[in-house]
Amino acid sequence: MASRLPKPVSKEDFDKLLDESKKILNEYWMPRLEKYMPRGKTVKKYIIAIILGFGAGMRISEIVGLDKKYSYSYKGQKRIQECYVPELTADKIENNFIRVIGGKGGKDRQVPLPISLFKKVGITRQEVIDSLPLKVSRGAIQKFTAELGKKVLNKNISFHKLRHGFVTFCLESGMPIHQVQMFAGHSRLDTTGIYLHANPKQALDKYEEIKW
Repeated sequence: MASRLPKPVSKEDFDKLLDESKKILNEYWMPRLEKYMPRGKTVKKYIIAIILGFGAGMRISEIVGLDKKYSYSYKGQKRIQECYVPELTADKIENNFIRVIGGKGGKDRQVPLPISLFKKVGITRQEVIDSLPLKVSRGAIQKFTAELGKKVLNKNISFHKLRHGFVTFCLESGMPIHQVQMFAGHSRLDTTGIYLHANPKQALDKYEEIKW
């Protein structure tokens, strides 16, 4: 069975999502007190999460953590599998990199800290660090992402599509596939390679540039 092509969020679409996010955040700013309302602080955490998804390729479990047990049957016997991923904390920010501990498959890796994207919404590096750990639920982040996508793009967007967007944008920007594989934490190069086929229009444009 052929692998299904991912449906990523494009850089252009993500910029629109960021613009709307900034407007929402500004609604909760209190100029006289020079601080955000409680709801604004929560919205800022959601924005930090989506930026880490698109700008660093982080999974939602790598941001807010995951501690879950799965039960399944194997040869007639019930088994329990534990899955634990620690939440992102301030001590995992080193210079312009983030140390991701216990990603999918239990692998550790480093990903870039997307400073330029945070600047677009007026969030400083120190504010990101001060906000960690985010202490918001997976469901709340998913809901914010879905509602934002529907409002701005009229599309159904899950948080994981932001990660797809990260991989696709890096590859389309010319980053070597092995480097993208390292940032994404893919165990197999062909998994990363799937994203090379996510934009048929771009492939056709490149084909037409070839001098036969």
